[in-house]
Amino acid sequence: MFARTQSAQAMLPRAAGGSVRSLGIAGLTIAISLAVVFCTSLWGLKVLAVFPAMALGVLLLQYPEITFGALMVIGTFKGAQELSAVPLDLTIVLLLTLMPALAYRFWSKGMVPLPWELSLYLPIIFMMILSLTYTPSLAGGLDKTARFIVINGISILGPFVILTSPARMKRFFLTLLAAGLAVSLMSFKGLGGSERLAAPGGDTIQLGHDAALGILIVWFGLVPGQKIYVRTFWYGIIGVLGVAMVGSGSRGPFIGLVVGILVSIWFRRRIGFRVGQLVFDFGILTLAATLLLSAVGIPKASFRYLSQLTNVSNTSAFLGGRAELVRVGLRMTMEHPILGIGVDGFPHVWTDVGNWPHSIPVELSSELGLGAALSFCVLQILALKAGAKELLTADEEWRVAASLVMGFMIMEAISMLNTGSVNDNRQLWVSLSLPLVMQQIRAKGRYGQHAQ
Repeated sequence: MFARTQSAQAMLPRAAGGSVRSLGIAGLTIAISLAVVFCTSLWGLKVLAVFPAMALGVLLLQYPEITFGALMVIGTFKGAQELSAVPLDLTIVLLLTLMPALAYRFWSKGMVPLPWELSLYLPIIFMMILSLTYTPSLAGGLDKTARFIVINGISILGPFVILTSPARMKRFFLTLLAAGLAVSLMSFKGLGGSERLAAPGGDTIQLGHDAALGILIVWFGLVPGQKIYVRTFWYGIIGVLGVAMVGSGSRGPFIGLVVGILVSIWFRRRIGFRVGQLVFDFGILTLAATLLLSAVGIPKASFRYLSQLTNVSNTSAFLGGRAELVRVGLRMTMEHPILGIGVDGFPHVWTDVGNWPHSIPVELSSELGLGAALSFCVLQILALKAGAKELLTADEEWRVAASLVMGFMIMEAISMLNTGSVNDNRQLWVSLSLPLVMQQIRAKGRYGQHAQ
Protein backbone atom coordinates (compact mmCIF):
# COMPACT_ATOMS: atom_id res chain seq x y z
CA MET A 1 0.00 0.00 0.00
CA PHE A 2 2.79 2.38 0.99
CA ALA A 3 4.70 1.46 -2.13
CA ARG A 4 1.73 2.20 -4.33
CA THR A 5 1.16 5.55 -2.60
CA GLN A 6 4.84 6.45 -2.97
CA SER A 7 4.72 5.48 -6.61
CA ALA A 8 1.66 7.61 -7.17
CA GLN A 9 3.27 10.58 -5.44
CA ALA A 10 6.37 10.15 -7.55
CA MET A 11 4.25 10.51 -10.63
CA LEU A 12 2.62 13.77 -9.49
CA PRO A 13 5.45 16.11 -10.50
CA ARG A 14 5.58 14.64 -13.98
CA ALA A 15 1.83 14.91 -14.31
CA ALA A 16 1.98 18.49 -13.13
CA GLY A 17 4.78 19.20 -15.57
CA GLY A 18 2.75 17.68 -18.38
CA SER A 19 -0.20 19.84 -17.40
CA VAL A 20 1.98 22.94 -17.39
CA ARG A 21 3.30 22.12 -20.85
CA SER A 22 -0.23 21.46 -22.12
CA LEU A 23 -1.44 24.76 -20.67
CA GLY A 24 1.58 26.50 -22.24
CA ILE A 25 0.87 25.02 -25.66
CA ALA A 26 -2.80 25.89 -25.34
CA GLY A 27 -1.95 29.44 -24.27
CA LEU A 28 0.49 29.85 -27.15
CA THR A 29 -2.11 28.55 -29.60
CA ILE A 30 -4.68 31.01 -28.29
CA ALA A 31 -2.16 33.86 -28.42
CA ILE A 32 -1.22 33.06 -32.03
CA SER A 33 -4.89 32.78 -32.98
CA LEU A 34 -5.67 36.16 -31.39
CA ALA A 35 -2.62 37.67 -33.10
CA VAL A 36 -3.79 36.36 -36.48
CA VAL A 37 -7.29 37.73 -35.93
CA PHE A 38 -5.88 41.09 -34.82
CA CYS A 39 -3.41 41.33 -37.73
CA THR A 40 -6.07 40.26 -40.22
CA SER A 41 -8.32 43.06 -39.02
CA LEU A 42 -5.47 45.54 -39.64
CA TRP A 43 -3.86 44.23 -42.83
CA GLY A 44 -6.47 41.88 -44.28
CA LEU A 45 -5.96 38.33 -45.51
CA LYS A 46 -2.42 39.15 -46.70
CA VAL A 47 -1.22 38.37 -43.21
CA LEU A 48 -2.00 34.69 -43.85
CA ALA A 49 0.99 34.67 -46.17
CA VAL A 50 3.14 34.74 -43.03
CA PHE A 51 2.54 31.04 -42.43
CA PRO A 52 3.67 29.69 -45.83
CA ALA A 53 6.58 32.16 -45.61
CA MET A 54 7.57 30.66 -42.26
CA ALA A 55 7.28 27.14 -43.67
CA LEU A 56 9.42 28.17 -46.65
CA GLY A 57 11.99 29.66 -44.29
CA VAL A 58 12.25 26.41 -42.35
CA LEU A 59 12.66 24.49 -45.62
CA LEU A 60 15.44 26.80 -46.81
CA LEU A 61 17.28 26.47 -43.50
CA GLN A 62 16.87 22.71 -43.38
CA TYR A 63 18.01 22.18 -46.97
CA PRO A 64 20.66 24.80 -47.87
CA GLU A 65 21.09 23.18 -51.28
CA ILE A 66 17.57 24.40 -52.11
CA THR A 67 18.49 27.87 -50.88
CA PHE A 68 21.63 27.71 -52.99
CA GLY A 69 19.61 26.75 -56.06
CA ALA A 70 17.13 29.56 -55.39
CA LEU A 71 20.03 32.03 -55.18
CA MET A 72 21.08 30.98 -58.68
CA VAL A 73 17.70 31.80 -60.26
CA ILE A 74 16.14 34.52 -58.13
CA GLY A 75 17.19 37.18 -60.64
CA THR A 76 14.89 35.61 -63.22
CA PHE A 77 11.86 36.46 -61.09
CA LYS A 78 12.77 40.03 -60.20
CA GLY A 79 10.15 42.23 -61.77
CA ALA A 80 7.30 39.78 -61.16
CA GLN A 81 4.13 41.42 -59.86
CA GLU A 82 3.74 38.59 -57.37
CA LEU A 83 6.96 39.72 -55.65
CA SER A 84 6.36 43.48 -55.86
CA ALA A 85 5.10 43.63 -52.27
CA VAL A 86 8.21 41.98 -50.80
CA PRO A 87 10.01 44.74 -48.84
CA LEU A 88 13.49 43.16 -49.00
CA ASP A 89 15.90 42.26 -51.77
CA LEU A 90 15.43 38.51 -52.15
CA THR A 91 19.05 37.99 -53.16
CA ILE A 92 20.15 39.40 -49.80
CA VAL A 93 17.53 37.32 -47.98
CA LEU A 94 18.80 34.13 -49.61
CA LEU A 95 22.42 35.04 -48.88
CA LEU A 96 21.64 35.66 -45.22
CA THR A 97 19.69 32.38 -45.05
CA LEU A 98 22.60 30.51 -46.61
CA MET A 99 25.35 31.93 -44.40
CA PRO A 100 24.59 29.88 -41.23
CA ALA A 101 24.70 26.61 -43.17
CA LEU A 102 27.95 27.58 -44.86
CA ALA A 103 29.52 28.56 -41.53
CA TYR A 104 28.30 25.44 -39.72
CA ARG A 105 29.50 22.99 -42.35
CA PHE A 106 32.81 24.79 -42.69
CA TRP A 107 33.55 24.72 -38.97
CA SER A 108 32.29 21.14 -38.60
CA LYS A 109 34.80 20.11 -41.29
CA GLY A 110 32.08 19.04 -43.69
CA MET A 111 33.77 20.88 -46.54
CA VAL A 112 35.34 19.00 -49.45
CA PRO A 113 39.06 19.92 -49.83
CA LEU A 114 39.59 22.66 -52.40
CA PRO A 115 41.44 21.60 -55.58
CA TRP A 116 44.36 23.47 -57.11
CA GLU A 117 42.24 24.38 -60.13
CA LEU A 118 40.53 27.10 -58.07
CA SER A 119 43.83 29.00 -58.06
CA LEU A 120 42.98 29.90 -61.67
CA TYR A 121 40.55 32.44 -60.25
CA LEU A 122 43.39 34.38 -58.65
CA PRO A 123 44.54 36.11 -61.87
CA ILE A 124 40.96 37.30 -62.46
CA ILE A 125 40.57 38.68 -58.93
CA PHE A 126 44.08 40.17 -58.97
CA MET A 127 43.43 42.00 -62.24
CA MET A 128 40.06 43.25 -60.99
CA ILE A 129 41.71 44.80 -57.93
CA LEU A 130 44.72 46.11 -59.88
CA SER A 131 42.54 47.65 -62.59
CA LEU A 132 40.75 49.76 -60.00
CA THR A 133 43.77 52.05 -60.27
CA TYR A 134 43.10 52.86 -63.93
CA THR A 135 39.51 51.92 -64.73
CA PRO A 136 37.43 54.77 -66.21
CA SER A 137 34.71 54.02 -63.64
CA LEU A 138 36.00 53.58 -60.10
CA ALA A 139 32.52 53.37 -58.54
CA GLY A 140 31.34 50.82 -61.10
CA GLY A 141 34.59 48.90 -60.81
CA LEU A 142 34.35 48.70 -57.02
CA ASP A 143 30.76 47.47 -57.27
CA LYS A 144 31.56 44.86 -59.92
CA THR A 145 34.63 43.61 -58.04
CA ALA A 146 32.77 43.36 -54.73
CA ARG A 147 29.89 41.50 -56.35
CA PHE A 148 32.25 39.06 -58.02
CA ILE A 149 34.16 38.32 -54.82
CA VAL A 150 31.10 38.01 -52.57
CA ILE A 151 28.26 36.59 -54.67
CA ASN A 152 30.31 34.67 -57.21
CA GLY A 153 32.64 33.64 -54.41
CA ILE A 154 29.70 31.87 -52.79
CA SER A 155 28.77 30.36 -56.17
CA ILE A 156 32.33 29.07 -56.58
CA LEU A 157 32.95 27.79 -53.04
CA GLY A 158 29.38 26.87 -52.08
CA PRO A 159 29.37 23.49 -53.88
CA PHE A 160 32.40 22.36 -51.84
CA VAL A 161 30.41 22.98 -48.65
CA ILE A 162 26.80 22.32 -49.64
CA LEU A 163 26.62 20.05 -52.71
CA THR A 164 28.72 17.22 -51.29
CA SER A 165 26.41 14.25 -51.87
CA PRO A 166 24.23 12.86 -54.67
CA ALA A 167 21.06 13.65 -52.72
CA ARG A 168 22.07 17.28 -52.20
CA MET A 169 23.02 17.70 -55.84
CA LYS A 170 19.68 16.26 -56.95
CA ARG A 171 17.75 18.65 -54.69
CA PHE A 172 19.80 21.53 -56.09
CA PHE A 173 18.96 20.55 -59.67
CA LEU A 174 15.29 19.98 -58.83
CA THR A 175 15.22 23.55 -57.51
CA LEU A 176 16.56 24.79 -60.86
CA LEU A 177 13.96 22.66 -62.64
CA ALA A 178 11.14 24.05 -60.49
CA ALA A 179 12.30 27.59 -61.24
CA GLY A 180 12.43 26.87 -64.96
CA LEU A 181 8.92 25.42 -64.87
CA ALA A 182 7.58 28.36 -62.85
CA VAL A 183 9.04 31.04 -65.13
CA SER A 184 7.82 29.11 -68.19
CA LEU A 185 4.25 29.08 -66.92
CA MET A 186 4.49 32.77 -66.04
CA SER A 187 5.59 33.57 -69.59
CA PHE A 188 2.56 31.92 -71.19
CA LYS A 189 0.54 35.12 -70.90
CA GLY A 190 2.48 36.22 -73.98
CA LEU A 191 1.21 33.35 -76.13
CA GLY A 192 -0.81 34.55 -79.08
CA GLY A 193 0.87 37.95 -79.02
CA SER A 194 3.38 39.58 -81.34
CA GLU A 195 6.40 39.78 -79.00
CA ARG A 196 8.67 36.98 -77.86
CA LEU A 197 7.93 35.32 -74.53
CA ALA A 198 9.96 36.71 -71.65
CA ALA A 199 10.73 36.28 -67.97
CA PRO A 200 8.87 38.58 -65.52
CA GLY A 201 11.61 41.20 -65.82
CA GLY A 202 11.27 41.23 -69.62
CA ASP A 203 14.42 39.20 -70.34
CA THR A 204 13.96 36.65 -73.13
CA ILE A 205 17.41 35.13 -72.65
CA GLN A 206 16.78 34.27 -68.99
CA LEU A 207 13.54 32.54 -69.92
CA GLY A 208 15.18 30.55 -72.71
CA HIS A 209 18.12 29.56 -70.52
CA ASP A 210 16.05 28.43 -67.53
CA ALA A 211 13.60 26.51 -69.74
CA ALA A 212 16.34 24.79 -71.76
CA LEU A 213 18.28 23.91 -68.60
CA GLY A 214 15.09 22.45 -67.13
CA ILE A 215 14.71 20.22 -70.19
CA LEU A 216 18.31 18.99 -69.83
CA ILE A 217 17.76 18.26 -66.12
CA VAL A 218 14.74 16.11 -66.97
CA TRP A 219 16.53 14.46 -69.89
CA PHE A 220 19.79 13.67 -68.10
CA GLY A 221 18.50 12.86 -64.63
CA LEU A 222 14.80 11.99 -64.50
CA VAL A 223 13.95 10.14 -67.72
CA PRO A 224 16.71 7.54 -68.36
CA GLY A 225 15.65 3.99 -67.54
CA GLN A 226 12.17 4.94 -66.29
CA LYS A 227 8.90 3.18 -67.11
CA ILE A 228 6.79 4.59 -69.90
CA TYR A 229 4.13 6.06 -67.56
CA VAL A 230 6.84 7.90 -65.58
CA ARG A 231 8.42 9.18 -68.77
CA THR A 232 5.00 10.39 -69.98
CA PHE A 233 4.72 12.68 -66.97
CA TRP A 234 8.20 14.10 -67.45
CA TYR A 235 7.61 14.57 -71.17
CA GLY A 236 4.61 16.70 -70.28
CA ILE A 237 6.98 18.86 -68.21
CA ILE A 238 9.37 18.99 -71.18
CA GLY A 239 6.44 20.17 -73.32
CA VAL A 240 5.79 23.14 -71.02
CA LEU A 241 9.49 24.02 -70.90
CA GLY A 242 9.84 23.54 -74.66
CA VAL A 243 7.05 26.00 -75.47
CA ALA A 244 8.69 28.62 -73.26
CA MET A 245 12.14 28.01 -74.72
CA VAL A 246 10.96 28.28 -78.34
CA GLY A 247 8.72 31.20 -77.43
CA SER A 248 11.69 33.09 -76.00
CA GLY A 249 13.48 32.84 -79.35
CA SER A 250 16.81 32.51 -77.49
CA ARG A 251 19.41 30.96 -79.74
CA GLY A 252 22.18 30.21 -77.23
CA PRO A 253 19.97 28.02 -75.01
CA PHE A 254 18.64 26.26 -78.12
CA ILE A 255 22.19 25.39 -79.22
CA GLY A 256 23.03 24.25 -75.69
CA LEU A 257 19.99 22.00 -75.61
CA VAL A 258 20.82 20.39 -78.96
CA VAL A 259 24.46 19.82 -77.97
CA GLY A 260 23.36 18.38 -74.62
CA ILE A 261 21.01 15.89 -76.24
CA LEU A 262 23.69 14.83 -78.74
CA VAL A 263 26.13 14.25 -75.87
CA SER A 264 23.51 12.22 -74.01
CA ILE A 265 23.10 9.99 -77.08
CA TRP A 266 26.86 9.50 -77.35
CA PHE A 267 27.14 8.58 -73.64
CA ARG A 268 23.75 6.87 -73.53
CA ARG A 269 24.91 3.81 -71.58
CA ARG A 270 26.53 5.83 -68.81
CA ILE A 271 23.52 8.12 -68.55
CA GLY A 272 21.14 5.16 -68.47
CA PHE A 273 19.41 5.24 -71.85
CA ARG A 274 18.64 2.12 -73.86
CA VAL A 275 18.66 2.34 -77.65
CA GLY A 276 15.02 1.26 -77.83
CA GLN A 277 13.97 3.94 -75.39
CA LEU A 278 15.86 6.61 -77.29
CA VAL A 279 14.35 5.69 -80.66
CA PHE A 280 10.80 5.35 -79.34
CA ASP A 281 10.91 8.47 -77.19
CA PHE A 282 12.55 10.58 -79.88
CA GLY A 283 9.77 9.69 -82.32
CA ILE A 284 7.05 10.45 -79.79
CA LEU A 285 8.68 13.73 -78.74
CA THR A 286 9.11 14.87 -82.34
CA LEU A 287 5.46 14.22 -83.14
CA ALA A 288 4.23 15.83 -79.92
CA ALA A 289 6.48 18.87 -80.41
CA THR A 290 5.22 19.39 -83.96
CA LEU A 291 1.59 19.32 -82.84
CA LEU A 292 2.16 21.38 -79.71
CA LEU A 293 4.23 24.17 -81.23
CA SER A 294 1.74 24.65 -84.05
CA ALA A 295 -1.23 24.88 -81.69
CA VAL A 296 -0.21 27.04 -78.74
CA GLY A 297 0.21 30.40 -80.49
CA ILE A 298 3.94 31.02 -80.22
CA PRO A 299 4.69 34.54 -81.60
CA LYS A 300 6.14 34.68 -85.12
CA ALA A 301 8.93 36.90 -83.80
CA SER A 302 10.24 33.92 -81.81
CA PHE A 303 10.58 31.78 -84.92
CA ARG A 304 12.26 34.64 -86.79
CA TYR A 305 14.92 34.94 -84.10
CA LEU A 306 15.53 31.21 -84.05
CA SER A 307 15.74 31.11 -87.85
CA GLN A 308 18.87 33.27 -87.65
CA LEU A 309 20.74 30.17 -86.52
CA THR A 310 20.79 29.06 -90.16
CA ASN A 311 22.88 32.11 -91.15
CA VAL A 312 26.15 30.58 -90.01
CA SER A 313 28.08 32.26 -92.83
CA ASN A 314 27.03 35.75 -91.71
CA THR A 315 28.28 36.67 -88.23
CA SER A 316 26.05 39.72 -87.91
CA ALA A 317 22.94 37.72 -88.83
CA PHE A 318 23.94 34.77 -86.65
CA LEU A 319 24.71 36.82 -83.52
CA GLY A 320 22.32 39.70 -84.17
CA GLY A 321 23.14 42.85 -82.23
CA ARG A 322 25.73 41.01 -80.16
CA ALA A 323 28.09 40.83 -83.15
CA GLU A 324 29.00 44.51 -82.86
CA LEU A 325 29.44 44.19 -79.08
CA VAL A 326 31.87 41.31 -79.56
CA ARG A 327 33.78 43.30 -82.19
CA VAL A 328 34.08 46.25 -79.81
CA GLY A 329 35.31 43.94 -77.06
CA LEU A 330 37.90 42.34 -79.33
CA ARG A 331 39.10 45.76 -80.48
CA MET A 332 39.49 46.83 -76.85
CA THR A 333 41.46 43.63 -76.21
CA MET A 334 43.84 44.37 -79.08
CA GLU A 335 44.33 47.93 -77.85
CA HIS A 336 44.92 46.90 -74.22
CA PRO A 337 46.06 43.24 -74.35
CA ILE A 338 48.01 43.16 -71.06
CA LEU A 339 45.97 45.18 -68.58
CA GLY A 340 42.64 45.66 -70.32
CA ILE A 341 40.67 48.87 -70.10
CA GLY A 342 39.77 48.24 -66.45
CA VAL A 343 37.00 46.45 -64.57
CA ASP A 344 33.55 47.73 -65.64
CA GLY A 345 35.22 49.86 -68.30
CA PHE A 346 33.25 48.46 -71.25
CA PRO A 347 30.11 50.59 -70.60
CA HIS A 348 32.25 53.73 -70.98
CA VAL A 349 33.29 52.67 -74.47
CA TRP A 350 29.91 51.35 -75.60
CA THR A 351 27.18 53.55 -74.16
CA ASP A 352 24.31 52.19 -76.23
CA VAL A 353 21.83 49.46 -75.23
CA GLY A 354 23.37 46.21 -73.98
CA ASN A 355 26.63 47.77 -72.87
CA TRP A 356 28.57 44.60 -72.11
CA PRO A 357 30.23 42.20 -74.57
CA HIS A 358 27.71 39.36 -74.05
CA SER A 359 30.64 36.93 -74.07
CA ILE A 360 32.44 36.25 -70.82
CA PRO A 361 35.86 35.47 -72.36
CA VAL A 362 35.67 38.72 -74.37
CA GLU A 363 34.46 40.62 -71.31
CA LEU A 364 37.45 39.40 -69.29
CA SER A 365 39.99 40.06 -72.05
CA SER A 366 38.69 43.56 -72.84
CA GLU A 367 38.45 44.73 -69.23
CA LEU A 368 41.18 42.70 -67.48
CA GLY A 369 43.56 41.65 -70.25
CA LEU A 370 44.38 38.41 -72.01
CA GLY A 371 45.89 36.82 -68.88
CA ALA A 372 42.60 36.82 -67.00
CA ALA A 373 40.70 35.53 -70.05
CA LEU A 374 43.25 32.76 -70.62
CA SER A 375 43.06 31.71 -66.96
CA PHE A 376 39.28 31.43 -67.26
CA CYS A 377 39.47 29.40 -70.47
CA VAL A 378 41.96 26.96 -68.91
CA LEU A 379 39.63 26.55 -65.92
CA GLN A 380 36.69 25.89 -68.26
CA ILE A 381 38.63 23.20 -70.15
CA LEU A 382 39.82 21.50 -66.96
CA ALA A 383 36.31 21.51 -65.50
CA LEU A 384 34.82 19.98 -68.67
CA LYS A 385 37.56 17.34 -68.64
CA ALA A 386 36.83 16.53 -64.99
CA GLY A 387 33.09 16.38 -65.68
CA ALA A 388 33.56 13.93 -68.55
CA LYS A 389 35.84 11.75 -66.42
CA GLU A 390 33.34 11.66 -63.55
CA LEU A 391 30.55 10.74 -65.96
CA LEU A 392 32.60 7.78 -67.21
CA THR A 393 33.85 6.58 -63.82
CA ALA A 394 31.10 7.41 -61.30
CA ASP A 395 29.62 4.45 -59.44
CA GLU A 396 25.88 3.74 -59.38
CA GLU A 397 25.33 6.00 -56.38
CA TRP A 398 26.80 9.02 -58.16
CA ARG A 399 25.81 8.19 -61.76
CA VAL A 400 22.70 10.39 -61.91
CA ALA A 401 24.52 13.29 -60.23
CA ALA A 402 27.39 12.99 -62.71
CA SER A 403 24.91 12.98 -65.62
CA LEU A 404 23.16 16.08 -64.30
CA VAL A 405 26.47 17.87 -63.83
CA MET A 406 27.46 17.10 -67.41
CA GLY A 407 24.20 18.47 -68.83
CA PHE A 408 24.53 21.54 -66.62
CA MET A 409 28.10 22.21 -67.77
CA ILE A 410 27.19 21.94 -71.45
CA MET A 411 24.41 24.49 -71.12
CA GLU A 412 26.53 26.96 -69.16
CA ALA A 413 29.63 26.56 -71.36
CA ILE A 414 27.64 27.46 -74.47
CA SER A 415 25.53 30.16 -72.84
CA MET A 416 28.55 32.08 -71.52
CA LEU A 417 29.96 32.43 -75.05
CA ASN A 418 27.18 34.68 -76.30
CA THR A 419 25.28 36.08 -73.34
CA GLY A 420 25.48 37.16 -69.74
CA SER A 421 28.22 38.87 -67.76
CA VAL A 422 30.61 37.67 -65.08
CA ASN A 423 28.29 38.70 -62.25
CA ASP A 424 24.93 37.82 -63.79
CA ASN A 425 25.82 34.27 -64.82
CA ARG A 426 26.15 32.73 -61.34
CA GLN A 427 25.24 29.28 -62.57
CA LEU A 428 28.36 29.24 -64.74
CA TRP A 429 30.62 29.41 -61.68
CA VAL A 430 28.66 26.64 -59.96
CA SER A 431 28.96 24.45 -63.06
CA LEU A 432 32.74 24.85 -62.99
CA SER A 433 32.94 23.80 -59.34
CA LEU A 434 30.62 20.77 -59.36
CA PRO A 435 32.86 18.38 -61.36
CA LEU A 436 35.79 19.42 -59.18
CA VAL A 437 33.74 18.57 -56.08
CA MET A 438 33.10 15.07 -57.42
CA GLN A 439 36.73 14.73 -58.46
CA GLN A 440 37.91 15.59 -54.96
CA ILE A 441 35.49 13.20 -53.29
CA ARG A 442 36.52 10.35 -55.57
CA ALA A 443 40.24 11.14 -55.21
CA LYS A 444 39.96 11.00 -51.43
CA GLY A 445 38.03 7.72 -51.56
CA ARG A 446 35.10 9.40 -49.82
CA TYR A 447 32.19 8.44 -52.08
CA GLY A 448 30.59 6.36 -49.38
CA GLN A 449 30.94 9.13 -46.79
CA HIS A 450 28.71 11.59 -48.71
CA ALA A 451 25.36 9.94 -49.13
CA GLN A 452 22.72 12.15 -47.53
